[in-house]
Amino acid sequence: MKIRSAAFATAVLTTLLVLPPSYSLADETAPELPPPSPVSQVMNNLNPMNWKMPSLGSILPNKEEKDRVITKKNNLVTEVSTTAKKSWQRTKETLNPMRLIPAGFRQNTTTAPAEPKSESFFSKLLNPFPPKEEESPTVTEWLKQDPIK
Repeated sequence: MKIRSAAFATAVLTTLLVLPPSYSLADETAPELPPPSPVSQVMNNLNPMNWKMPSLGSILPNKEEKDRVITKKNNLVTEVSTTAKKSWQRTKETLNPMRLIPAGFRQNTTTAPAEPKSESFFSKLLNPFPPKEEESPTVTEWLKQDPIK
């Protein structure tokens, strides 16, 4: 390790002593290149290393726009709440049982029990079959049955 650092120091010192003080690396001029072609400019623009980050000022809303959004939001909330209150009030008025009772309806009348209805076609169709009551045969009935041939 000491040998390497000594060799590096020696190389730096000789470079400083050998090069004249007027010689600088920044003075070197690069050879002139021809102007870039349109294809090379397009390819240069497509290179992600040449892309720049957009400024956030153009993306984020300014103060006036923020205020406009806040007032619009507040107005929307109040509008929705008032509309909901009016709709609920109309629903309560529409479904009020006192409004549903006809004017000529008397509260103190007694009603006779309804006559039992005969089963309709659809009630027979949609109701399940009633369970059949099977009589359990006694031993003597079982013995009296015809033999299987």
